[in-house]
Amino acid sequence: MIKKKHFSVLTALLLCFLSLSAQAIDKDIFAQRRQKVLEQLEHNSIAILRNPKPVIRNNDQEYFYRADSNFYYLTGHHEPGSILALIPGVEQQFILFVKPSNLTDAMWHGDLTGIDGAVQTCGADKAYALDQFQEMLRTMVFQKDVIYMDYDDKELYEMIVSNFSYRHGVVRPEKLQDLLSLVHELRVYKGPEEIALLTKAVQITCDGLVEVMKAFRPGMYEYEAGAILEYVFKRNGSPRNGFSSILGSGANATVLHYQDNTRQTVAGDLLLMDVGAEYGYYTADITRTIPVSGRFTKEQKEIYQIVLDAQKAGIKEMVPGKSYQSFLNAASEVAKEGLFRLGLITDRSSNWQHRCYFFHGVGHWLGMDVHDVGDYGGKKIRERLFEPGMVSTIEPGLYISENMRKSVILENEVPEDEIGSFLEETREAFENYKGIGIRIEDDILITESGNRILSIGAPREIADIERMMQKNSIFNQQ
Repeated sequence: MIKKKHFSVLTALLLCFLSLSAQAIDKDIFAQRRQKVLEQLEHNSIAILRNPKPVIRNNDQEYFYRADSNFYYLTGHHEPGSILALIPGVEQQFILFVKPSNLTDAMWHGDLTGIDGAVQTCGADKAYALDQFQEMLRTMVFQKDVIYMDYDDKELYEMIVSNFSYRHGVVRPEKLQDLLSLVHELRVYKGPEEIALLTKAVQITCDGLVEVMKAFRPGMYEYEAGAILEYVFKRNGSPRNGFSSILGSGANATVLHYQDNTRQTVAGDLLLMDVGAEYGYYTADITRTIPVSGRFTKEQKEIYQIVLDAQKAGIKEMVPGKSYQSFLNAASEVAKEGLFRLGLITDRSSNWQHRCYFFHGVGHWLGMDVHDVGDYGGKKIRERLFEPGMVSTIEPGLYISENMRKSVILENEVPEDEIGSFLEETREAFENYKGIGIRIEDDILITESGNRILSIGAPREIADIERMMQKNSIFNQQ
């Protein structure tokens, strides 16, 4: 039973709003970002980007709205449907089209930034009512040589193309260019203000994971872990999760993007939690796997230690001058060796055996989006070098699952005789570890001197997790 004093709604909301007020980035930072984009735009061009419109839920209220990351990154403006225009080489380079302030919206949803607010708060050189955009679009694109836009915005594409002027079968503007590739490259490097917000998001997430470790007991449901996390996130000023929480117990921990979160746990289960709070438009992404009973079994420890050792080997490679691929390779080699030692694979050099358990990518950029934008220097071989200011996750995982083994074997078109010998030679080990799923994920900031583990606040060593799970939580005090 949770004591009522811990559920003071007024206190929790007050803390939330006080924390949210500290999330804002100074408008000069947004201006610097826009200037970097403007400097890359071709002569006689225009860039146009839109915030998505709200979506209605259950024929009544709108889904909780979040501005597009790229739009917010350049403007600091978060209201639905707003449109940005950047025009190099003119006096008014930054134009916003926004929904004007009105009493009806104020009554139903609260005050809007409005046209004057778009200039004063967001620093727009000029702002117009949103319904003027289509009328003004033809004038804005007329005689431009290049239009930069988001290629995935099909509605905007149709609006722009309908305003092209044709001369002797030649379309003007001469070409459309991808705006987002320019913005995405800027977003790879986090400034001090971004690192501060990201660090806060990570800290909140760590606090939530620690509280689950202290509170969780056999018999609780997966969604109860989610409820604890949500409470801690909201209480500490996170307005929403960065992504839907993955809370898999027992065999569900071997399902990579498990979403139901409805199973009741039993003694001996593991609980895999892949979660992240968002703060100031930046999200954490941390995974911890804990023993529901408070102690890992021998088999769980053996798999867990391989994953942890693989992660540690990878983190050593996450330093300036090393390639992204280098930490992926380091983690993979440790995983292969551990799987071979336990008898789960028979050939360390095989290009498919280890993937029967070590299936997904080991890391990704992190920032405003959980799988943040930016080039890796290649799809198969990621050759991009780490530099200070980059932030990446590292998330090795091992999943002893029949479905995963079958999937990998089919995908790699393994010959029948090779399949037979592999399954026979690994049968005993597979049955011994079957159903164990473990992932450990941390958020790593690349620094001038090496790296910093932002998510160190959530225990990941076996002994530290077990020790934390012996402590009392506000959620299980009588």
